[in-house]
Amino acid sequence: VRDYVIGDAAAPLRLVGYGLVAGLDGTGDRAMGGGQNGQTVSSIVNLLRRFDVVVPPQLLRSRNVAAVLVTAEVSPYLRAGGRFDVQVASIGDAPSLRGGVLFMTPLVAEAGGAPLATAQGGVVLSDGAARPGAARGYGARVETSARIPGGGMVEGELPRPAFADAGTTLLLRDPDIAVATRIATVIDSVYGAGTARVDDPGAIALTLKEPAGLARNTALAKLRELPVRVARAARVVIDARDGTVVAGGDVSVGEAIVTHGGLTLAIGGGVDPAAPAAPPATPG
Repeated sequence: VRDYVIGDAAAPLRLVGYGLVAGLDGTGDRAMGGGQNGQTVSSIVNLLRRFDVVVPPQLLRSRNVAAVLVTAEVSPYLRAGGRFDVQVASIGDAPSLRGGVLFMTPLVAEAGGAPLATAQGGVVLSDGAARPGAARGYGARVETSARIPGGGMVEGELPRPAFADAGTTLLLRDPDIAVATRIATVIDSVYGAGTARVDDPGAIALTLKEPAGLARNTALAKLRELPVRVARAARVVIDARDGTVVAGGDVSVGEAIVTHGGLTLAIGGGVDPAAPAAPPATPG
């Protein structure tokens, strides 16, 4: 069941922040103080002022620093000290964030709100199979956004729903009436008829008949371990950044020949891409 339902039945908390990625190899925001990227220079000045270092803005260059937007989604049940992944994206004209380190950035749930978490650490970019200088599109290298695994940390208490009010409804990750019906059938077969009821394609209401001595939370945990066999949908996912293709389910591909860079892939039809081409026929 756990593969199909939301883990804690509560919407994740979305956090956002504005920060600086430093340590870039000349690929940061290009303008000098007073130019179009004055916000980056002003941010550097404010940062240095915290450490009692005063530098005139007109003397600063920002080639090794980039202003970024930091975003993350956090479970509301995460406690202080808990870590999570964050995403960073350039908001200036920096061409690449590769090799950079995000300076400690406060994260808030809404503009002007109190910081709930902080983020910092080295940014990670996917190398993929990109070619420098490739035209925009598949195979083009995108280095203006990156992620920091475990770079976020909760600093205090997060606003969270009471868990006592949760657990009476299973919420599906991808609403589907067939999947919801199958899950309800499996639950009823184990816990008895009437335990699960499909309210809509995305929700299954529960009426747990707890055995003696079995706590509600334990019953919910055991329920999430029930095996459910559902046919996987045939799906093909293409990463627009580096052209990576991932296929799942019973995907059927018709006859085709695909050429990308120096790679040629022939599917069906008995065509061997490595075989030499047949000579052209001569007029008879």
